[in-house]
Amino acid sequence: MNTSLIGELVKLRYKLLWAKTRSRNGRIALFLAGYLLLVMVIALLTTGGIGAGVLAVRSGKAEKIAQGVLTALFLEAVLAANILGFGMSAVFSETELRRYPLTAPDRRIARHLTGILDPFWFLFLALELGLAVGLYVLGAGSFWFGIVAVLLLFAANYLLARVVGLFIDQMMQRKGGAPVLMMLIMTLAFLPSVVAPLIKKNPAIVSAVVQRLRYTPPFGAAAAMIHPDLAGVRGLATIVAWILGLAALLVWLEKRPPQRQVAESVKIEWDSPFDRVGALFGPQMGPLVGHWLRFYARNSRTRTLYLISLPIVALLTFQLGHLWKMPHSLFVVALGMAPMATFFGTSRIAVNQFGYVGGAFRRYFLLPTDPAATLRAASYAAVTIGASVLPIGLLAWTIFVPYPFDARMLAMLLCTGLTSLFVLNALGIWVTLFNPRRGNYASNFGNDLSLGGNILLIGSGMMVFLPRLLYKFQPALVSPESWWMFLPLPVLALAFYLATLKSAGPVFVTRREKLLAIVEGRN
Repeated sequence: MNTSLIGELVKLRYKLLWAKTRSRNGRIALFLAGYLLLVMVIALLTTGGIGAGVLAVRSGKAEKIAQGVLTALFLEAVLAANILGFGMSAVFSETELRRYPLTAPDRRIARHLTGILDPFWFLFLALELGLAVGLYVLGAGSFWFGIVAVLLLFAANYLLARVVGLFIDQMMQRKGGAPVLMMLIMTLAFLPSVVAPLIKKNPAIVSAVVQRLRYTPPFGAAAAMIHPDLAGVRGLATIVAWILGLAALLVWLEKRPPQRQVAESVKIEWDSPFDRVGALFGPQMGPLVGHWLRFYARNSRTRTLYLISLPIVALLTFQLGHLWKMPHSLFVVALGMAPMATFFGTSRIAVNQFGYVGGAFRRYFLLPTDPAATLRAASYAAVTIGASVLPIGLLAWTIFVPYPFDARMLAMLLCTGLTSLFVLNALGIWVTLFNPRRGNYASNFGNDLSLGGNILLIGSGMMVFLPRLLYKFQPALVSPESWWMFLPLPVLALAFYLATLKSAGPVFVTRREKLLAIVEGRN
C-alpha cells in the first residue's frame, strides 16, 4: 500500500476542509452541531438531567443506558449522513485518483479514508467517546475496552452509511426505483405505530427483540464498554464481524455496473398538462411556467419527496397528536405540519432555483422577455406544485381524523397552509439569489443545499412546535373558535410574496454574473 501518497491525499483533504470552513460545508457543520447539541440538552433536561443519568448508572442500568444511547447515535448517523450528505460525497473521484500511481485497492482506501475524515463523523465519534469516558468516570465501564469499542463502532457506522447510500443510489437508477424507495420509507415510517399496539399487548416482544439486538454493533459496543471480560471480547468480535461483512458488501456494490435508466421520449409536446397549467398565468408567463413545471416534475428526487410528503406529515401528526396531551391535539399538530406539507416536495429546487441548470442559465437572458420573468416563473411553478397538496391534505383530514366535521378547522388549516406556502417560497427566492449552490440535477440522495437552504428547510420542519407554544401561553389562538383570526394571514403572506417577486427582479439581473459563476462551477 502506498501510504505516503495516501497520506498526501489526506493532507490535501484537510486543506480543502479548512478552505470550505468559510463556505457552505463548514457553516452547515457548525449549524448541525449546534442543532444536535440543542436537541441533546432538551432531551437531557426532559429526562431529569445529569442526576437521573448518574442514578441510573449507580442502580445497575449502565449497560441499558449505553445500549440505548449508542443505538440512537448509530441510527441517527446513518440517516443524517444519507439525508444531509455529510461525509458521503466523494472528495476524489475514481477518475481523478487514476492520475496518481495508486493501485485499485489503494484508490478505494483513499476514497473512503478521505470520506470518513469529514468533521461530521468526528461529531458522532466525540459523542460516543464522551459516553465511554463518562461510564469509566462513574466506575461502570472499562477505559481501554470502551475506546476500542467506540473506534470499531465508528468504522462500522461509516460503512453502513456508505452501503445504505450506495444501495439507494443504485436503486434509484433503476426503472421504478422511486416508488420502491417510497414504499420502503413508508414501511419504516408506519412501523412504530403498527408495532406499538402489539408490544402493549405482548410485553414479551421487547425482551425478544433485545435478545436479537445483542448481535448489532451498538449492543456489542455497549457490552465491551461495561464488561472488560469475555463478554466484552464477544462484543468487540460482533463489531469486527459487522465491519468485515459491510466492507465486503460495499466492495461488491461498488463493482456493480451502474444501471442505465430507460431512455425517455424526446418528442416535443406543445399541449401537455404542464403547458395547460402554465397557460393559467397568461400568454407571456405560460411557456416559462410550463418549462419550470417540467423541470420540477422530471426530477426524480422532487417526485419522491412530493409523494412521501403527505404520508410523512400524516404519520407525524398522528404520532405527535397522541404524544401531546391536550384538547384537539391532532388539530394543533396539524397546524404546525402545514409548512412541511406544502414546501417539502419542492424545497430542493425552490431554495436553489438555478443551481441545477448549469450552463443553460445563460439562455434565460437570451429570451425575448424580461430576464426576471424566469425567476418569477420558477417560483410560480413551486407554488403551484406545493398548493396541489392542500386539497388532498384537507380531504384526508376530513375522512380520517376522528373529529366531528368542523368547517372552522378546515379554514384554519387552509389558511396556515397558504401562509406557509407563500412565506417559505418568498424566502426561497432570497436564498436563491444570495446563497445559491451548484447542485447535481440527477442526484437521487444526499444534501446539496446551501447553508441558507438547509436553515429554511429545517426551520419549516421546526414550525411544528409553534402551535404547541401558542397553546401553552395563549390556548385561545389555536382553538377553532378563533378561526376568523387566521383569515388575514394568507393575505399578508401573499402581499409579502408579491413584494418579494417585485423587489427580487432587479436584484436577479444585477447578480446574474455571480449566479452564473456559481452554477457553472467557477466560484
